[in-house]
Formats: sequence, structure tokens, C-alpha cells
Amino acid sequence: MLRQLAIPISLKVWQDPQGDVVLHHSRETCTVSFGCWDTAGEPADHICQLSFKHAWSARGVNSEYLPYERQKHQRSCIYEIEDSAWLKHESEQRSESYPEWRKRDSRIYHHYVVSGHDNYVEVLAASFEEQVVPRSEAGELVKLIDES
Repeated sequence: MLRQLAIPISLKVWQDPQGDVVLHHSRETCTVSFGCWDTAGEPADHICQLSFKHAWSARGVNSEYLPYERQKHQRSCIYEIEDSAWLKHESEQRSESYPEWRKRDSRIYHHYVVSGHDNYVEVLAASFEEQVVPRSEAGELVKLIDES
């Protein structure tokens, strides 16, 4: 089996390690949101929203176990999968469907994984941005704060 290493990318926020991650993906946008802590066991009054740029594939998995070998991380992170079999497979499929796509798109894409307590989300994208969303602007995602 191909060894795929998950490299941690530190986040500024402290992700609630017991919470879920929520994926919203459409043709134009891809975000993953989760609850945060201020201190250990104390929910923050905001959520974190990761906005993925030029995301062209995403999937959610209902499992707490990542199928990747992980490097040790500190408090809060997402992962980038090194030598991703999924990214390679999706790129090959995209090339079959759209043979000219690489001539028009020279971006370097990454395989990101955002892990929750009982689920995780995988995204193929060029990059991501981290944003803090206050409770007053969280809308239906306020449940991520209330469930912390």
C-alpha cells in the first residue's frame, strides 16, 4: 500500500477537538467550519471557517480515523497529504474529461484534510484562508458553538 503522510499546518485558532467539521461545497465556493475553544474545555464565542480557493473536489467521511500516517502536531491544525493518491487520481480523471485543462490552469493543487471528532473533510484546492466568524454572524453554524 502507498504510504501517504499527513503534514500538519498549524491554525491560529484552537479547534474544539470534540466537535464536528461542516463542509459547504458548490461550484463557486468551498468552506469547512468548526467550533473553537478559548481555553481547554471552554467554548469560544466564534467559529473558524476555512475558505478553500479554486477547490474542485471535496468529500466528507463519517469516521474519526484518518487513513494517513500523521506527523505530530501541537494544538490545532489541518493536514496536507504528501504524495496524495486521491489528488493524482482526480487529476488524471480531469485530464481525461478536459484534456486542455492544464494548459489553462497552471495552479499547484493540494490535498487538504480537516479532521473533526467523528468526521473529516478532504478538499483538493490551490490554497485556503482561515477566518474567525463571530457568533452573531455564524447563522445556522452557531450550533458548532453551542455543541462545544
